[in-house]
Amino acid sequence: MEIVAILLLLICYGLAAYLAWLQRTPLYLLALGAGHLSALALPLWHMLYGARLSAGFEQAQQLLAQAIPMGVILGSGWYYPLPAIIVLLLWRTRWWFPGYLAGFITFFIFSLYHLVLETIGLRTRTWSYEAGLLPWGLTAPLLHAFMAAVISYGLLYVLLATNRFSWQSLLVLVLPAGLGLSLLVHGLLGAPFWVALIVGGPAWMAQVGLFTSLALLLWASQIITSGFNRLQAP
Repeated sequence: MEIVAILLLLICYGLAAYLAWLQRTPLYLLALGAGHLSALALPLWHMLYGARLSAGFEQAQQLLAQAIPMGVILGSGWYYPLPAIIVLLLWRTRWWFPGYLAGFITFFIFSLYHLVLETIGLRTRTWSYEAGLLPWGLTAPLLHAFMAAVISYGLLYVLLATNRFSWQSLLVLVLPAGLGLSLLVHGLLGAPFWVALIVGGPAWMAQVGLFTSLALLLWASQIITSGFNRLQAP
């Protein structure tokens, strides 16, 4: 699986370099770089969503000190950015037009994309989840795919909104966007749920936390969709 991820990354970089030369914009290459940086927070999300902190701060320190596998860092280059890059290309070539309907369909496709990746990753044992069924029968892969879709969707907005910016501004705004969106989605919007997991209270607390996080994620996707309508044509 790692070899496939690296080969896909090389293909993405080749296409991104060609599009950067053809359209005279570094957006495609910077989007892949943003994907790499998003992997820096993975140990934190593993601690908050996957582990039980019954051992206290020692376990937390061990999890945060774990080195991120190089295959994960390389694969992250296309994991979030790939669907956003495709839509960016369609937008710049006038094959995709922002709007509520287009935004809803795009977000649905992004969710399917990440759900397929989750399924492949679990079947090939590339990753696994300690948590079983979540409240209301929701599974951890489904929740993770939904969160990843929001990150990709937000990255798409960043790419479209900065389309006319200077190269220096793109470097400052786009490159850290993947990590920033990961912190926002997993860290802030998902906080009601992971706080309930850490506290380990009654079942209703996890249900309320999950419901609140899902509501915040839907609200965030709605804000992004509304933002598409204010964008200028490429």
